[in-house]
Amino acid sequence: MNHRAFFDDGFWALTNKSPLRWQLRLFGSFVEDRPDVPRVPEALDIPTGVGKTSVIPIWLLALAAQVANGAPSLPRRLVYVVNRRTVVDQATDAATEIRRNLLAANPKPAVSEILQRLRSLCVDPDVPLAISTLRGELADNREWQTDPARPAIIIGTVDMVGSRLLFSGYDTGGSYRRSQAAGLVGYDTLLVHDEAHLSPAFGALIREIATRQQKEDGDRALIPSP
Repeated sequence: MNHRAFFDDGFWALTNKSPLRWQLRLFGSFVEDRPDVPRVPEALDIPTGVGKTSVIPIWLLALAAQVANGAPSLPRRLVYVVNRRTVVDQATDAATEIRRNLLAANPKPAVSEILQRLRSLCVDPDVPLAISTLRGELADNREWQTDPARPAIIIGTVDMVGSRLLFSGYDTGGSYRRSQAAGLVGYDTLLVHDEAHLSPAFGALIREIATRQQKEDGDRALIPSP
């Protein structure tokens, strides 16, 4: 499989933009699994304004590329956390555009291949990608909870995601719902902490959770990335 051609065509099809070099390098890290190349970097040290939310389509394309190889190992859920509601809304708009391009009536050529691979991961292939936003004054649509095997993008504020990690999620219902939300956010998840310098306490929390998980099962379920 030609990963470079797959990524270039897929990124354009999903975002209507040509990828930058750092985005191609990140895709390569996600797809590869070699000792000298960390599969998921712990930090993205890039300046503001170069499209950090593009981590979302990069992860999705890397997951689709791994499906073609028969052994997808990337997390099925991406949780994008930022402490500003305006950025949460902007990231939600970006994710919605990706799904709109995936499900377009007349999709670009690269989309059909991506869509087929994502559908192979789902119980309900008619909905190949879940998108949910967790922030104040907006009800959780719970798309990310109905099929744990389905690729899902969860975008939320620090308090909304952090409370779920601590089994006390706002508006999640009883103890069963809180436990379910904590499990889905805390495992098989790529957690991207945007603008991490603005909420250091949350960064410390997810690093502590990741450390404890590593000790218990040897796998990193949460990957904090600024």
